[in-house]
Amino acid sequence: MSSISTCSTAEVIRLNTLEATVSTESQISEASIHEEQDSFPDGGFRAYSVVFGSFLGLVANFGTLNSMGVIQTYVATHQLTDVPTSTVSWIFSIYLALSFANCVIVGPFFDVKGATWPLIVGTIMMFGGFMAVANATTVWQFILSLSICVGIGNSLNITPLIGVLSHWFNLKRGSAIGMATMGGSIGGIIVPIMLKSLYPKFGFVWSTRILGFFCLGCMIFSIFLCRERVTRTLETREDQRHGKFKTMLGEVKEFFDFKALLDPTYAFCIAGTFAVEISLLSMLTYLASYAIAQGMDESKSYVLITIFNATGVLGRLVPGYLSDKLGYYNIMIIMLFGFTLSMFVIWLPFGHIVSALYVFASVSGFFSSSILSLTPVCLSTITPVRKFGSRYGLLYLFVSTGNLFGIPISGAIIGEGSKHQYNMFALFCCLFGILGTIGWITSRYYIVGMKLNVKV
Repeated sequence: MSSISTCSTAEVIRLNTLEATVSTESQISEASIHEEQDSFPDGGFRAYSVVFGSFLGLVANFGTLNSMGVIQTYVATHQLTDVPTSTVSWIFSIYLALSFANCVIVGPFFDVKGATWPLIVGTIMMFGGFMAVANATTVWQFILSLSICVGIGNSLNITPLIGVLSHWFNLKRGSAIGMATMGGSIGGIIVPIMLKSLYPKFGFVWSTRILGFFCLGCMIFSIFLCRERVTRTLETREDQRHGKFKTMLGEVKEFFDFKALLDPTYAFCIAGTFAVEISLLSMLTYLASYAIAQGMDESKSYVLITIFNATGVLGRLVPGYLSDKLGYYNIMIIMLFGFTLSMFVIWLPFGHIVSALYVFASVSGFFSSSILSLTPVCLSTITPVRKFGSRYGLLYLFVSTGNLFGIPISGAIIGEGSKHQYNMFALFCCLFGILGTIGWITSRYYIVGMKLNVKV
């Protein structure tokens, strides 16, 4: 292990910090210029209580997001059984897009005002959305309740739940985010099992309401436990003259700064995440439907989602620990390679064999779960802490575009749901997995070039 040299990203961070300071020096207080001098607790009761709060919040938010395949399968075979697959897919593509697109607005708000208010509003929208989903029977009702209301609620919650961890951890950031985002996998185990047992007993209406109360309980703890450590402060006379509201609008406008895309490291990070999430979320949305098309019973198809998320617990925790030792980018690329290989070696040639689907769910669940957990960690290595929310939001503004169109395209490929069409869908996911891996490798290249034995 001693042969691996450490490539410090301090120079990269200083350059980013200097660029941000020069462009906004009339607005940002002097404290943000010296943010590299901030000390991170990297442990202690307060820091780990934030991790626990984030964990509970992500059980609700990523847990439901990781379980959308279960809801999609039920809705498509019950309420919307006569609606084409390509039409139903828009419900879930809009939901996924809104879950991340609004991060570009939530990010700046979190950077300036902290985590509490986004979490409160997000919790209310998420809970109210599920109460409305319970009574939905048509496509437009599902779009209003699930896609828009729950989706926006997710976006208000996810950014502060992830971003607040970067305020408290530096050297142990990978482990901390790995532990917190493990909540997404735990939620992905709980929600499918819960819905599988509730649907036959209580029907869709009360099953969905119970899911809403479950999410509400998790989020209440998150609101009280997740607290930011630093915020950006605006102290100019102009800010005082225009008032807080106009100041906030100015902050939001500032963070729509697409000049950040001129940094190739950041740009290829976005490109890689864009392609990989099209592959991952499309596969996860239709995995249960794919299994049914291959002859698997509907109730057993839900088990695939549970297995996928169960192995994802280790897939978040182990890479999170190793990334602190071996480098965030290095582990991210290894996990992406494993995820893409599992699709080519297991899913594509043997997907018609039911037992092989269990193997695929296990292997792909382990490798793919790090995509959501390591993306913010990798981003934090090239981003000043007070700018993390905005850079994270801008990244997912682009990624959400892929989510918006990726799932409907997948639905169009699946069409009538023949085995051949599902095989073409599997190939579609494989190709985007390759593109995403290439994007992340290119992003790493702009940090350290072709060097392999470097911690980055």
